[in-house]
Amino acid sequence: MAPRPLSAAELLDAASACRSRSAAEKGIYLAALGMPDQSFGACAALPIGARDAAIVALRQAMFGDQIELSAKCPGCEARLDVAMTSAALLAIAGSATDAAHEIVIDGDRFAVRPADSADLAAIGWIPDIEEARAELARRCLVPVEGAEVPPWLEEAEVDAIGAAMAAIDPAGDPFVALHCPECDGEWDAPVDIAGVLAGEIEGAADALLDEIHLLAQAYHWSEAAILALGPERRRAYLARLQQ
Repeated sequence: MAPRPLSAAELLDAASACRSRSAAEKGIYLAALGMPDQSFGACAALPIGARDAAIVALRQAMFGDQIELSAKCPGCEARLDVAMTSAALLAIAGSATDAAHEIVIDGDRFAVRPADSADLAAIGWIPDIEEARAELARRCLVPVEGAEVPPWLEEAEVDAIGAAMAAIDPAGDPFVALHCPECDGEWDAPVDIAGVLAGEIEGAADALLDEIHLLAQAYHWSEAAILALGPERRRAYLARLQQ
């Protein structure tokens, strides 16, 4: 079942919640908003691709299919405007497979599982990208025959685990291929849909608070009374204040 847009009061609550949470917690929280029949814990255990699909569906219900992003060229630091659609991201999530992936390290067999929000939270404190990537790879190894997960991994092993994770959960690390017209550089830019939606929710909440402030100041109504008016009635009163 497709999620419904948040009410005005829910929007304000969601903005406050997003501002006070870490990136990993924000992703779980937004997925839970998009899947109200699932617990916070259940959303935390979802593969990142499935979690982000719930966030994309919620964003689509609230702000439409078109997603406007911006990126900075790593070569010349030029700003690029990027447009993509919710449908495109959902199509990536739909290509996930249940096929088992195994890898052999020093003669021991390991299954590879998709990363979840707990994994992202665990590596969030690691400042070095390569070190964080290696730790994520270690966390996603599941011993097949009782072997212990090795304390460290070779770069080729990290790459192999990453490739297996991408095959299992292709939407777990979505990116868009970009080309810079200024310096002719090309790179893959990650898409943080949780960060995108959180920013849009916070922006919409700020605009709503401005409306509430103006109407409360003019008419001395409570926040609850103003929200109960609905968006069209609020706009009608605001238009009269400008006459």
